[in-house]
This record gives sequence, C-alpha cells and structure tokens, in this order.
Amino acid sequence: MCCYKLVNTKFEVWGLQTKVEDYVQTAIREILLLGHRQAFTWMDEWYNMTIEDVRNYEKDMQEKTNLKVITALENSQNNEETETCKSQAATPKTPNSPKTPSSASAESKSWFSWG
Repeated sequence: MCCYKLVNTKFEVWGLQTKVEDYVQTAIREILLLGHRQAFTWMDEWYNMTIEDVRNYEKDMQEKTNLKVITALENSQNNEETETCKSQAATPKTPNSPKTPSSASAESKSWFSWG
C-alpha cells in the first residue's frame, strides 16, 4: 500500500516565514506518522472485518469522538464563565490543550487523545 499526502504551507511574514513553515511541516509529518503507525498496529483488529463491520466501527468511533469534543467544549465554556464571573477585568486567555491520558486503554484508542 502506498499513501501520498500533499501539504502546502505559506506564511509570508519576513523574518518568520522559514521557521514557521518548517515547524508546520514537522508537526504535520509527526501527526501523519502517528496516525499511520497506529493504523498499522491495529491491523489485526480490522483485518478480517467486512465492509459492514467497518462502517459500524466508523459510526461508533464518530459518536465517541463527537461526545468527547462536545464534553471538552462544554467544560471549557463552563470554566470560562466561572472565571469571567470571578474577574472584573477581561484578560485574553490561551485556550487549554487537550491532556494526554496517563494510561492507554482499549476503550480510548484514537488518533488524538481528547479528554
């Protein structure tokens, strides 16, 4: 199997262009490598699946991912509302990054660890 990915980056700011474009290319490469490694290592689980089994698995994973995203959004909105009520002056905040789980379980297998 051969897989090609085309990623174009353009950051036209003098003095930062090369560094930002290199950083983006490196980050994209790491993300794609992680996804492909995980797909390869999980091959034993999906190798004998029929197309119907694959569709059901995709549907289940989509529902679980959507639930994790909705939960994360609600938690961040609740935290922002609580912090806004406590503070009088509005200060810009950096969004929280998702935390990597401390233990890998079969239930939380995904390309990205949200939650």
